[in-house]
Amino acid sequence: MTLGSLLPENVPVIQEYQRAFAEHGDSPAAVLVPKGRQHLRYDALTSHIKQDGFSALDYGCGLGHLKAFLDERFGEYSYHGADIVPEFVDEVRKKYPDAQVDLIHSHKDITERVDHVIISGAFNLVGGESADSYLAKVKDALTHLFKLCTMSLSVDFMTDQVDYMLPGAHHVNVEGMYQFVRDSLSRRLTINQSYMPYEFAIVAFKDSSIVRPQNIYPQSN
Repeated sequence: MTLGSLLPENVPVIQEYQRAFAEHGDSPAAVLVPKGRQHLRYDALTSHIKQDGFSALDYGCGLGHLKAFLDERFGEYSYHGADIVPEFVDEVRKKYPDAQVDLIHSHKDITERVDHVIISGAFNLVGGESADSYLAKVKDALTHLFKLCTMSLSVDFMTDQVDYMLPGAHHVNVEGMYQFVRDSLSRRLTINQSYMPYEFAIVAFKDSSIVRPQNIYPQSN
């Protein structure tokens, strides 16, 4: 839930999460999700994963709440968490000593290939720069991370179809993000705006080959 722009611009973002964690402890409020709707986001980001035995990168893992969600739904799988907030990384390592959890400074620190990249809430704070500049960095991160996945990349955003935008919040145009993913990542994708009115999730699939003569995409994941 925590990855903003590159250092040093994202230092205020780190400090905001450190403040929330000190106040709320290991809870959704500590990763700035006070209304406790994470399961809806996680459902939207992982419903396409059908089989055990996969590896997953939780990019912007926060306090590892996605791992608890995955543990309830899957048997054997490999979890890799990554975050820029040291306190979050320490806490996840304590909770899940067998999981790989890394403290990073940017998406460029991620080099390991995984089946699924899952990004929930990581791009919700602009971090003290212009929205256009931050969006360019988000697209750069998505491009880098999509190259590392073997099956899918899923990411959620706050939509710009709202009556009010909080200062520092990052709201994304749905059509614009669809066009970027389609043109730069994969033509095989899904967009889900059905789980909450002011958010959306995109899943981009790595295998966009066409099965002929049926003219369909591969159906297993």
